[in-house]
Parts: sequence; structure tokens; C-alpha cells
Amino acid sequence: MDEIHTNRRRDIRVKLVGQQGMPALTGQCCMAFGPTVHYERMTTTEPDLDPRPLIGALTHSPVQVGSPERWTMYVSHYDGHVRRLVVFIHGFIGQTVKTWLDFPSIDPTRPENVWWLESDLLFAGYESTKDTITGVAHRVREHLEEFYPNPARQLLVVNGHQARADVASRYDDLVLVGHSLGGVILRRALSDAAQVWVDEGRPPSRPILLDARNCMFSPASAGFRAGGFLGLLRAVPLWSGIEMVLRRSSAYTDLQPGSVVLDEIKRRTISFAPNQDPDFAALRANIAWASPDNVVYSERYETDFVDQSWDNTDHQSVCKPRAVLYNRPWAFVRTGGDG
Repeated sequence: MDEIHTNRRRDIRVKLVGQQGMPALTGQCCMAFGPTVHYERMTTTEPDLDPRPLIGALTHSPVQVGSPERWTMYVSHYDGHVRRLVVFIHGFIGQTVKTWLDFPSIDPTRPENVWWLESDLLFAGYESTKDTITGVAHRVREHLEEFYPNPARQLLVVNGHQARADVASRYDDLVLVGHSLGGVILRRALSDAAQVWVDEGRPPSRPILLDARNCMFSPASAGFRAGGFLGLLRAVPLWSGIEMVLRRSSAYTDLQPGSVVLDEIKRRTISFAPNQDPDFAALRANIAWASPDNVVYSERYETDFVDQSWDNTDHQSVCKPRAVLYNRPWAFVRTGGDG
């Protein structure tokens, strides 16, 4: 769960001057910090954004995808090869970008941060109180090929200017990141992709999702807990009315422990990833749990990698790094571990 949707409007365009040992970065960015900056005026409408710094505040610009709705791309202005696409999927009542918006500004002079300069970021939004898990998972499978492995070149133009010198080179890597319900959606999309490939006789051309690496922050794979936020709501007199509204949401109903949807996703995932079969490595999740997490059950699948649990985080904060104080999510997405 996350904050309510907001819209912000900003008027900043920057050109970053490359520092010693680092190539120059040019283009439109959300905010400006750090290295020498030259300003020009521009106008950009950005959904789900607020004035706090986020990943790539110096290095990426937001572009509305258009179709599917609620999808937003943050395109890199890196002058080198942009090697990967990182796809973010938020959780129940989360927001397309704002769920991840506490990501700090990246210092482009630090060697480990070149990984992020070499990445375009795709935020796949949806209406969690209306959309179904199956529907969103299908949307991800259906549309991701429009963005990977070939970049969506029409999105690499920001305010009339090409975002970077090389907009044609294919990506090398795909990284999938899910929070809470977003993790369940990723699991469904991955298991469906595996089923399609098997049904077609495992041809050399595989669904692109099967070549991905996935990272999940407190995925709701085992369902919502009775405690935490929902547990507190149950204690108030208006709970019956609140629950009536929530139960109109297919996703809320499907996230109850032991639901048919959760059980089937688990069964299918495990059936396609036995004995660490490398053909289905994409279905093995790298997981970081909040500790304590009173919103979801912290249980992984037997086919997943050994999970992590991060003290002094909760269900909302676990996926939101803060400069100096909490950088683990950066390393987790980059490496699948603590870096």
C-alpha cells in the first residue's frame, strides 16, 4: 500500500558536464544536484511525482508511455551504451512512480552507480482496486516486447530532443522489480510465459520474460496478514463498510491466504522451476522482506533463492532507499543481494 495519487508540474531542463573519467550526460531531468549544471526552461507534466529526489534525478527524464495507460518511462541520458531495462511494478493501492520515489539522487561519479546510468527505467502502473492479477500480468507479457530488447525509440525523445546519442542499440539485460502485490503479478506473468514456451515445444525463440532476473520487496505471495494496516482497520466501527469496498477489488480478494489464485501461481511456478532448471531461472525470485512486516506473510517458494530480511524497515519503506541512511535497495536491485 502507498500514498494517494498526486500530480506535479516542473520546469527544469539540464545539461550535465562530464567530470573526469565520466562521460557527459545531456538532456531533460527531473531535478538537479551535484555536478556542474546548465539550465534551460522546459515544461514537463509528471504523474505521481513530488519534489523529493529520486533515482536518476541527475540522469533520467520522465516520458509518458500513453499505452498502456499508467506506464511511465524514465529514459537515461547516458552517452555510453544503455545496457538494460529495469521494470518496476508497485503494490496494492500503490502508485506508478511514487511507490519508488524515495530513491535518492545517484552520484554519477561513483563506479557502482554506472549500472544505473546504463539503465532505462519502466514503471508499469495499474489500478489495483479494479484490475485483476491475471489482467495486469497479461498486460505486462503482451506489451513488454514493445520496450525490450529493442528500446522504444519514440520514447527516447524528450521535449523534442533525442535523449542520448545512441537510441538504437538493443538492451542486453532485463530486470523485473515488484513490491507486495507487484511481486505476485510478476510471478503470474513469469509462470504464464513459461507455460506458453513449454506448450510451444520449447522453441529457440523464448518469451523475453524468461531471460529476466527478478527482485521482489516483501511480495504478497503467501497473502495479506490479518494484522498490520488491515488489522487496525478491522478494529474500527466502519470496518464492515471498508471491507465491502475492498472486497469489490479482485486483487484484494485474491490476496487472502490460501486463495485459489495464490495457490495456483505457486503450484505453476514450482512445477516449472524444479531442480534449479536453468531454462526457468527467471522464475526464481530474489526476495528482501521488511522486518517487521505486518502486512504480508514473509514466506518464499521452495524454488526461490534464500531470502533476506531487513531490520528496521516496514512494508512501505522496504523498497524506498534513502541516501546514506538506507542504500540496500539500490544494491539489491543491482545485484540480487546486498552488493
